[in-house]
Amino acid sequence: MFDTSQALRIGRNLLVYTVGVALLVVAALGLADAIDLETIIAAPLFVVGLVLVLVVHEHFGGPV
Repeated sequence: MFDTSQALRIGRNLLVYTVGVALLVVAALGLADAIDLETIIAAPLFVVGLVLVLVVHEHFGGPV
């Protein structure tokens, strides 16, 4: 039977993972000058996105 806590854990992991990947994409586009985003903003966004993805993989045990 499907456990509610497992569904919440998967949902949390996917949400954090999605936010991290979105930050990485926006920051990468900003660093490549594809969008109008200053480098001083894009670089920390990239680092934060990378940290979020790594947290999901290392601390939470993967996105699913």
